[in-house]
Amino acid sequence: MPQVWLTSDSHFHHKNILHLAQRPFESIEDMNEQFIFNWNDKVQRNDIVYHLGDFVFGGTTKWEDIISRLNGCIHLVLGNHDDQKVVKRLSHYFESVENMIVKKIDKQHLFLFHYPIEIGLTPNAYSIHGHIHERPSRLVNQINVGVDSDFIREKVGFGSLIPEEMILDELKIRKEMVLELRASGREEV
Repeated sequence: MPQVWLTSDSHFHHKNILHLAQRPFESIEDMNEQFIFNWNDKVQRNDIVYHLGDFVFGGTTKWEDIISRLNGCIHLVLGNHDDQKVVKRLSHYFESVENMIVKKIDKQHLFLFHYPIEIGLTPNAYSIHGHIHERPSRLVNQINVGVDSDFIREKVGFGSLIPEEMILDELKIRKEMVLELRASGREEV
């Protein structure tokens, strides 16, 4: 059975991201190669990957350079740096290209979107997102799966994809936190 993985904000070929996100690489080529290695080290050919935006920076050639080397069946959620014209030309590489994906797993609603969204303090709804890089999510029912995020660093290591089952385990913990916050009348972590 294929495994499901999530990630965001790889920013392949985005030279300025090295400085903007203080990524620990000598060059963009080093970052690209390390992220491709991290991806293919975990993701098998038939696995499913949800990439939540800001995938590749640049034109068709740069996108093809990266996509052709990655394992898995990729669902792309568009981010603010994903060129929609390029993505449209390369849509055959993806299982789907969406603005948002809503998954329902064990009565949990996962809103897979590039941006963190506020969905109310509900014990069965979670914003799974990227966009904010190393900054933490503001609310308990938001999980930042960006390669730079503290959550990813803590759970699987900088620059890695996270398996969906780890997200679901985290949701069990967060559900209890949500219920406690609701009982106390507070909404933030």
